[in-house]
Amino acid sequence: MDKNFVGVPAMRFRSFALTAASFLSLASFAHAQFLNLPQYDNGANISVFVNADINNDGKPDIVGTQINNDGFLTGFTVLLATVAGGFGPPVNIPFTGLDNVYSQPFLVADFNDDGKLDLAVFGKDHVTGQNAVGVMLGNGDGTFQAVKETIIASGGNPSGVNCGTTVADFNGDGKLDIAYLSGATVNVLPGKGDGTFSPPVATSTGTSFLSCITSGDFNNDKKPDVAGATAGGGILMMLGHGNGTFASPLVVGKGGDSTLVAAQLNVGSNLDLVAVRRDDPPSITVLLGDGTGHFPTTHAYNGPPQGSGISSPPVVRDLNGDGHADIAWLGSAGHSEFVNVLLNNGDGSFTQGKMYNGDGLSSTTGFLAGDLSGDGKIDLAFGNNVGGISVLDGNGNGTFKGNFTVAAEGQGLREGLFTGDTKPDLLAWGSAPLLLVGNGDGTFTVETINSACSSSASPALGDFNLDGNLDFAGVGEFDGVEAIGVCLNNGDGTFTAGGHFDQGIQHGLTLAGDFNNDGKLDIVTSDEHGFSVLLNSGDANFESGIPTAVSANLPTFVASDFNNDGKDDIAALTSSGVAVFLGKGDGTFEAPKLTALPIAGTEMLVADLNLDGKHDLILATGTNLTVLLGKGDGTFQPAVSYPLHGGPLTQPVIADFNRDGHLDIAIGVTTSVNHVDLVDVFFGDGTGKLTGPTTFRVGGPLSALATADFNGDKKPDLAYILDGLFVVTMLNQ
Repeated sequence: MDKNFVGVPAMRFRSFALTAASFLSLASFAHAQFLNLPQYDNGANISVFVNADINNDGKPDIVGTQINNDGFLTGFTVLLATVAGGFGPPVNIPFTGLDNVYSQPFLVADFNDDGKLDLAVFGKDHVTGQNAVGVMLGNGDGTFQAVKETIIASGGNPSGVNCGTTVADFNGDGKLDIAYLSGATVNVLPGKGDGTFSPPVATSTGTSFLSCITSGDFNNDKKPDVAGATAGGGILMMLGHGNGTFASPLVVGKGGDSTLVAAQLNVGSNLDLVAVRRDDPPSITVLLGDGTGHFPTTHAYNGPPQGSGISSPPVVRDLNGDGHADIAWLGSAGHSEFVNVLLNNGDGSFTQGKMYNGDGLSSTTGFLAGDLSGDGKIDLAFGNNVGGISVLDGNGNGTFKGNFTVAAEGQGLREGLFTGDTKPDLLAWGSAPLLLVGNGDGTFTVETINSACSSSASPALGDFNLDGNLDFAGVGEFDGVEAIGVCLNNGDGTFTAGGHFDQGIQHGLTLAGDFNNDGKLDIVTSDEHGFSVLLNSGDANFESGIPTAVSANLPTFVASDFNNDGKDDIAALTSSGVAVFLGKGDGTFEAPKLTALPIAGTEMLVADLNLDGKHDLILATGTNLTVLLGKGDGTFQPAVSYPLHGGPLTQPVIADFNRDGHLDIAIGVTTSVNHVDLVDVFFGDGTGKLTGPTTFRVGGPLSALATADFNGDKKPDLAYILDGLFVVTMLNQ
């Protein structure tokens, strides 16, 4: 019996070769649809944006900056929110009037008290070269008037960070002022109420150099104060005197080195702080205020260790409708971005929510929270890798319509049932194997595996000791010697290291199969000159490998019964095509039968695409997906190829993705554009023919692909490794 092809239900795993029967139980007619995040205004190439209702229609718009190659401001772009959700076409507003204006800081506020939002920037006077602030008064429709300039004769310009400025009525005259950092001072520009300002009033920060500031009434005296963060992570408080000056700074906490956000996070009227540590690792610290300008209670939340930074200010909004402000932040790692959610418990402490994949690494700084679709639910918007804005639509309960992400390093991925339940898990491997335990909702909990276990290449999955638990075996280095190591499942997702076999021989891909029909799963593995079969002598002890020569080094291969004689065979990729080695039932094979390929293959999968009981092959060849329909004797019909949207990156995976009763195929491909790869999905018609592909963005470099029903809705989903750092789940919609 061909155990690789039909599966072994008692062993609770799905093997390398999959059948129509494995997935047709999911069939009910529908269309497969994985999630591509909605994108707007691709190519707008905004540098920095903020959230503001520019046209007073109650919807969150975007105001962003355009810069030249020197990093100086050339204009603004306004994206007005639409009734249908998302954003309309960009409104580009050229900027003139000041020189050497950086894209940040810039401010959006009503500086002339007419109920319309204005824009303020800092730069140099065009004639004198003096420092200056320029205000463009808003017309209330997304357009602005010409710049009104105020020379700053003393006090300098702010440092070039957006979090180095803040707006409030610092002198109590009812007009908005601007406070900004310049060296070791906090300068306040008193507003005149018409978009111009009086000379700055300076307060020294002493020996403390602040990197970011925010404002609010932290001691409840009705005078705006300034809270600042130092590069070393200290949080300082400068209590306002009500005249535009401040008391000397006091250290009131620790935890942030960049952005600060003032918000009310627990019961009461006291203002609290959300402090951001940008990297190593990125983190969020919540400082709960006591109404005196001090913060006796703090809570810290680290981002994933793989995260390389928080590039945009976090958003603090009620994301789940419980009346308490939650936190969402945008992080980056490698060539990808992710969105992390912290849900407020009501007392200013937070519970980790879901983490979502972004839409590629963006050069745009900005993160927006607002009801974009008018359904009363908060959505999130951020930059994508093609110069536009992508949106995570909110569900109203603190979750979003996005692809779940979990931090897990690896290069390969296999699905199986490792923990004794019916929720599919994932085994990731690279420098060390990791078990991702399925939670049944499309998310995973990452567990480390016994360090004595190892697998640096694709492992074999199977119940090698016949105890009903799914084990794995793969290539590793043990005491300095390369071998096939066996890791035995204890039944709860923990593993005990088994024996080491075929020591001192270089191996690669490893699969399981019963090659001598004794009811015990054996191992087949590639080596320098072909492949070798290690027969299971009982209780997961394996004999030395029986080699079979192939005209390829460490060949890619699959195991299945290609001639339906009840004996496992091997199909291996060679420089000449596909060589099928028919099994003799004793761990050895007949001479190969060769089927030519139009282009050399790199990845391979076996399935019965046309439901004739004969095993077919699906291969990646060049930039094509190629199908070889089996004749049932170890040979195949002429190859039929289907173009991909790029070069293949992963082994194909197979499932009935659109639930029409026919097997479909998904494969990861690279576009070599902006470090963002794709998943191409082809739909089968039951005769061996395919249509498509339909393409889905993955948000970064892709290295592995797996499929199973990860959320228990009877629809096959996808999971992939992103940038070697994260595992992302694409739920079938």
